[in-house]
Amino acid sequence: MKGNYYGNIKQVECNDELDLYIEEIQNLGYTIIENVLTQDELEIYRKKIDEIYRIQEEQFGVDNLNLIKEKNMCRMPIKYDDYFINIATKKIVLDIVERLLGSYYILGLQNAIINVPHEQHHQSSWHRDLPYQNYVISKPLSINALFCIDDFTAETGATIVVPYTHKMEILPSDKYIEKHAVVATAKAGSVIVFDSMLLHKAGYNSSNIIRRAVNHQYQVPIFKQFYDFPKALKGRFSDDPFLARLLGYTSQVPLDDLEWRRNRLAKMQSL
Repeated sequence: MKGNYYGNIKQVECNDELDLYIEEIQNLGYTIIENVLTQDELEIYRKKIDEIYRIQEEQFGVDNLNLIKEKNMCRMPIKYDDYFINIATKKIVLDIVERLLGSYYILGLQNAIINVPHEQHHQSSWHRDLPYQNYVISKPLSINALFCIDDFTAETGATIVVPYTHKMEILPSDKYIEKHAVVATAKAGSVIVFDSMLLHKAGYNSSNIIRRAVNHQYQVPIFKQFYDFPKALKGRFSDDPFLARLLGYTSQVPLDDLEWRRNRLAKMQSL
């Protein structure tokens, strides 16, 4: 039921939950959607994240990971296990992304964050996921989906956000941040969807359990991907038109003028 108002007031229409999620992201900068992953999926992701990260530790070396402040960051898990395409293509998330970015968007990154008890994670510094950019835009260019693989609480080091900062060209003062920061508490299986320009950070895990998450960044294809998914995946998923576009197969930069024209010719001949 609509509220009571007086004056010539216009109001955004909200007809379903999707409309509300969109409205929250546009205004607050984030929304939380519960029960996106099942308990069975959560168990599988916990196991796979830990296994893949152990592989990455062996490949690169723990000392080297510490040196570059990459400890407990499981990068690009989809490269190691096709199961991670499932979490990257959850319908409710892609419906939101399409509403905000349009029909042509790509996956910029996929990382799993492992927040170990009583250890400071390098994601615990305030940041935007479009770093080093000090501007505001009327419509988002990039949307993040942070899947909660374990419970996000103040004790487990849940992500902390500062609402409305995606609308601020210059970041607010430390006092403002301290006063208005919000702990994004959420049950395992939820997803936090937010404008990539929203100021946020990982909290400190003071509990006795590991807090895992899988972060995705969906963006318009004018941005370069964080990883070269087509080369890393070596053609995997390229036979599916939607996944080929999502993973950047159709957004690769041509080598030169000749390749550009050959690609354009192939498109024209396919019409």
